[in-house]
Amino acid sequence: MHRYTFQKSSAIIFENKKMNAFDIQAQMSRTVSLFNENAISIDKPIAIALDRSPKAIIVMLTAIEYGVPFLPIDLSLPIDRIKYIISDAKVDTIITSKSQAEAFGVHNVIFIEDAAESIEPTIKPETSELIYLLYTSGSTGTPKGVAVTRKGFYNFIDGISEIIDFSPQKVIACLTTVSFDIFFLESILALYKGLTVVLANENEQRNPRLMAKLIEDNKIDMIQMTPSRMQLLVNHDKELSCLKSVKEIMIGGEPFPLSLLKVLQNKTKAKIYNMYGPTEATIWSTVSDLTNKERTDIGRPIINTDIYIVDDSLYVIPNGQAGEICIAGAGLAKGYVERSDVTNASFIYLPQQPDTRVYRTGDVGRQLPDGEYEYLGRIDNQVKIRGHRVELEEIETCLNQFKDIEQSVVIIFETSETDKMLEAFYTSKKNIPSQDIANYLSQSLPEYMIPAIFKRVENFIQTANGKIDRKRVFECIEIKDDIVTSTDASSVEMSNIQKQALEVISSNLDTKVSSEVTIDLTFSSIGLDSITFIKIIVALESVFDFEFDDEMLLITKFPTIGTMIDYVQSKIEIKE
Repeated sequence: MHRYTFQKSSAIIFENKKMNAFDIQAQMSRTVSLFNENAISIDKPIAIALDRSPKAIIVMLTAIEYGVPFLPIDLSLPIDRIKYIISDAKVDTIITSKSQAEAFGVHNVIFIEDAAESIEPTIKPETSELIYLLYTSGSTGTPKGVAVTRKGFYNFIDGISEIIDFSPQKVIACLTTVSFDIFFLESILALYKGLTVVLANENEQRNPRLMAKLIEDNKIDMIQMTPSRMQLLVNHDKELSCLKSVKEIMIGGEPFPLSLLKVLQNKTKAKIYNMYGPTEATIWSTVSDLTNKERTDIGRPIINTDIYIVDDSLYVIPNGQAGEICIAGAGLAKGYVERSDVTNASFIYLPQQPDTRVYRTGDVGRQLPDGEYEYLGRIDNQVKIRGHRVELEEIETCLNQFKDIEQSVVIIFETSETDKMLEAFYTSKKNIPSQDIANYLSQSLPEYMIPAIFKRVENFIQTANGKIDRKRVFECIEIKDDIVTSTDASSVEMSNIQKQALEVISSNLDTKVSSEVTIDLTFSSIGLDSITFIKIIVALESVFDFEFDDEMLLITKFPTIGTMIDYVQSKIEIKE
């Protein structure tokens, strides 16, 4: 197994400042000295808890070079979730910044600011079997850690770069959050291949206008996105003029709608790839070149990777038949951290392949006549929300811990071809304001796992076995909330502009909630996702012929519908 290193042409650009390979090497040397001074061992993972910046990437590069496994921490997650992950991973040492000192006080904390100059830092020749740990949503109510191997990661680099052109001197956008494994394609893989990584800051990640500007200003050659994020860009820039210089578009993490593929084929000159793979098989396991295709298959496996389609008894079934996708090969993770039972259930040996270890994905797929594979959906209650893997049972476990909730069921429904919404049903003896439940969940769950709609029902229909019948949850009788939390728009004196703005907003919401819109409702209570939010903004700009200020392109800027309407009114008054 060979080791990688970044190339002389490698560079990182962040907020218009460029670090070349020499700068990166200098910072890596200082970080290695920090590792040596603190006697970092390769036997235990270190947590990297840094703000989004080149330093975070450089510490990861250093950990790989030093041979120590690392656990990337997304600081935007709720602190309780972060603490659980660190405890579960048996992390002793955390590399962070002094601004985060209080959050990690009980651990051995190393501050990145303390890294000193070092001419010849020593690097230990040994390396750990593991390269990193990543935590995904867990069906038991807590996230579970995936232990990814160094061998698997290097195979991923070889396999992906054999199919897609990662030529030195190319420029790639790094738009993904650090806790999502595809981040490593945009950063570590890219630097090992000699690319320039343009790292988006937190605003550029979330704001489609700033994202488009970042791509255009830096003449980005390569981008990787989930379908929902690409749709966000399309909603803002319908002609996709920001992608005119892009040569490769990599889409993955969610089903790729054919309608979105058609838009990309018609509006760009780029090669378009569909990527498929779970964290447990190291980022991407299959790739399909969809540039000239009329379908959105997931292609063929990368090198040293095999796909098996099996029936309920785990026997391989004939080509063309639908079954569970199982993945074998060099990319398989070691297993789940401290979860031997879950590891043994998910990483198995097939009856017909007793010497071949496979990962049961829980995905349904089939092999097409031409040998390529097609993704058909999920077997269990796991879903994808904006590319993030979510176990519905984890959300339900958190809901059931709310003091007044007796039972709950969370389901998912599509708001568009590229985005989905979570809806929670629950039983309780009294009415509970939806915002109270959402606030409670936000203490332990990331934003994308918090349901957009909460409905109190009389009871749940049960199956013959006495379990909640998820398929019939919409038949449950809803108890209408008798707590008055909003004011009907008709009872408030509104100007013509405000009425028109309210109508535009309502018409762009999902039909489930559009009829219930009132001006003092919060956007979170009506399930407004980032894609719909941008769609509303584009519609308002079109109707009233003005542009939202850049800093106002975030949902957090408008606590209620009324505040957005007031903003529209103020912009019109200025224009007049």
